[in-house]
Amino acid sequence: MIVIDINQNQIDRAKELYTFVNLNGSIMNGQSNIYGALGEIIIYDFYKLKGFDIDNNSTFDYDLIIDNYKIDVKTKKTKVIPMEHFLCSISDFNIKQKCDFYFFVRVLENYEKCFLLGYKKKKEFFKYAKYNKKGTKDVNGFIFKDNCWNLEIKKLDKFKI
Repeated sequence: MIVIDINQNQIDRAKELYTFVNLNGSIMNGQSNIYGALGEIIIYDFYKLKGFDIDNNSTFDYDLIIDNYKIDVKTKKTKVIPMEHFLCSISDFNIKQKCDFYFFVRVLENYEKCFLLGYKKKKEFFKYAKYNKKGTKDVNGFIFKDNCWNLEIKKLDKFKI
């Protein structure tokens, strides 16, 4: 896991990224849009700094194109440092997105730090992920707010520094 300190410029850019209130299919009904936007900004900055070619014209199907790969960034807000057994989720609503990879990120609720957890090719994610129905409990006691697919952080491919 890579830990990134979030700066004010990134927070300001994230606030401007989405002008709408609720993303279609949002599990949190738009309440966490700022965290999703921050996740995208952090991934963009991380790869731009490494010299990758990046297109950030997002669509429903993906958020970024990095070296011709379509990337969908999945971000959750958190109050704690993520642990290897924590789950990364894809809502069943989003499984038809036309992306090549899912990148998983957590952002501290106070916007201080971002955790780059790892990534998975789309086909591999669904090969190894577990399906959970809305209303059931996960291993951490969380009640699923939507039907979704989950994979533990420890089963992701790791980002390279």
